This record gives sequence, C-alpha cells and structure tokens, in this order.
Amino acid sequence: MFDVPSSALAGAAVTAQALAGILADLTRSLPLPAAQAATLATTCRRTAQVAAPRIRSSADVAAIAAELITAAQGLARNVAPGDAAAALYAAAGLASASTPVSASPVLTRAYALARVLAVGIEAACLGEAFLAEARSGFADRPSATQARARIDTAMAGASDRIASTLGEGPLSILAGAARQCSTVLAAQATTLQPVSVVNAMRSFPSGALAWSLYADPTRAAELVRRNAVGTPLFMPATLEALTPKT
Repeated sequence: MFDVPSSALAGAAVTAQALAGILADLTRSLPLPAAQAATLATTCRRTAQVAAPRIRSSADVAAIAAELITAAQGLARNVAPGDAAAALYAAAGLASASTPVSASPVLTRAYALARVLAVGIEAACLGEAFLAEARSGFADRPSATQARARIDTAMAGASDRIASTLGEGPLSILAGAARQCSTVLAAQATTLQPVSVVNAMRSFPSGALAWSLYADPTRAAELVRRNAVGTPLFMPATLEALTPKT
C-alpha cells in the first residue's frame, strides 16, 4: 500500500498524507456548501503537500492532527446528518488502516507515532458520526434502533485499538459520547412509530394507499420515498409504511 518509511517521522508523514487524502475524497463526495468545500479541500491539500513533508517533530504531527480533526468536524456539521454519519464511519475505517506496515519489529515500533495520528483521526470521525446519528431526526422507530446498533458496532470494533494506542482517557471520552448519543436515540425511538409491511394485494396509486392507511392523501409522498418508488401511480402490492396510530 505504501513505500516503507524508514523512521518514525517519515511514517507519520506518510500517514498524514493518507489521512488528508481520505478527507479530501469525502469533501468531493459530500454535498457541502461551495465555500466550505473549498476551505476543506485547501486544508487537505496543504496537509498532504506542505505540512506532511515538513514534519520534523511530534509537535508537527500534533498540529496536523488538530487540523485534520477540525476538517472532519467541518465535514460533519455542514451536510445532512444521515450523509455525514455514513461518510464518517467509512472514513474512520480507512483511517484505522492508514499507517505503514513493516515486517521489521524496529520499524513497527517506530510507526507508533503514525498509529497515534491515524487512530486519533479515527476516533474523531467516530465521535462526529455518533453526534450525526443523534441529530438525524429519524422518521420511524426501526431507523433510530438501527442507528444505536451502528454506534455499538463501531465502538466494539474500535475500543481496543483506541485504548492501546491513545489510552483510557480518549477511549472514555468517546465511549461517553456513544452512550449519550445512544440515550438520545433511545428516547427518540419511544416517540416514533414502528414500521409495518403492508400487503395491498394489488398495485394502487400512492394517494389511495395514503388515504387507506392514514386517511390523509398528503402522505402519499412519504410512501413513495420510503419504498423508493419511481411510479407513484403504481405502488408495489407489498410495501413498507409507518404503522398507523391507533
């Protein structure tokens, strides 16, 4: 994946460039406001092309970490929360694998600084993903429950790595954020309707189904979105819908 760097600082430089590339890719893929996208792209380019090659000390690595974390926060807070969460989970996974690998025990030890940088960005991306999940405003109970499951899965996958690389302090902070966001989602879930599978026996227009289910034809668009239907006049005979309130 990488040329094998020969020292701790060289390893950190390679990792910094890889992390900047990960965030640059997200900047291009997410529907960010133009000004924000330009600022983030500049940050990533400066990190990869200027700051990383000039790393001379651990302080330089810390400065890059701070700038990349700020970039991740900018990504997370300037797009729809659902888009942000999915992108940040993906970025966290890529960040965790961004350090150089060597069969040499000496180099493996030397890459500890690179691992700290990579796992620090991974933890930052996960924290922002958790916050995005809590801000998403899900429309139904299963969606909120699935978001809690994503948080639990992400924490289970990253906890040992974060603890061994960054220590118990950062892990405790991230775990606390995960718990709080899960609590928010659990509270939201209690106010949301469950989803039912509706078997209409044959195709009906979305407006007719909305009237039949909710006595409200204006909810036809909701049924179309939920079932990703391109022909509202011909809804599938079996579809998902929020369970009508009783």
